[in-house]
Amino acid sequence: MALMDIEQADLAEAASEATADDQRFGTRGRRWQDALIIGPIVVNTIYYYAGLPLNAFLLGTHPVLLEFIRGSTVSMLAAGGFARVGKVALPAALLAPVLISMWTDPCYFYAGRRYGRRIIEYYERNDPRWRKRIARGERFFRRFGLWTVVFAPFLPVPSALFYLAAGEAGMAFLLFILADLAGTLLYIAMFVAIGWFVGQHAVDVAQSITHYAWWILGGTIVLVVAYSIWSSWTSSRQPAE
Repeated sequence: MALMDIEQADLAEAASEATADDQRFGTRGRRWQDALIIGPIVVNTIYYYAGLPLNAFLLGTHPVLLEFIRGSTVSMLAAGGFARVGKVALPAALLAPVLISMWTDPCYFYAGRRYGRRIIEYYERNDPRWRKRIARGERFFRRFGLWTVVFAPFLPVPSALFYLAAGEAGMAFLLFILADLAGTLLYIAMFVAIGWFVGQHAVDVAQSITHYAWWILGGTIVLVVAYSIWSSWTSSRQPAE
């Protein structure tokens, strides 16, 4: 469940910095490994933002499809409600988001194995907030090990830190995947269960959102444009250093 946990552009920069020595010493053949690790994470970032409108358009009509292609919490809530009223199968609501929720987690695991401590040091060096996050995550991992991967989605630390730590610590990949799968299923089940408990009310809200999807999309675009203009204006007014 590492979607948006770490700024992917920063991770790519950290990986580039971490492999600079490798490239200088003639290990260019390993660049394809970097592409396989960082590429899906960058693609996932683009897809995350590009696909945001799908939430509004599919939520009230095809929540299970939305789970499958987005894995958003709102889609899980809606699918649980639809399952409660008999409009979708409960197993489908529980299993549909698994793949999209996990698909970049192995990338973080292998980033930890390949780049290890250098990525962590990069974050500590460039953002003081990450020092506390990393220290907290390392304490969790040292104390609970495998269980931190299982419960990573529920802990007050970005999940990707635990996946990086698992790779750096040399955890077996199969064990990591099984633990990650268990945690992902628990996380999905929690939101589907909430939707199931809410029942028809969850369905009504989801259908209302889809009914006004174009208005929601238009309002979102206006807000994004307004924020961009405001950010540019405030940046231009700041005195040059």
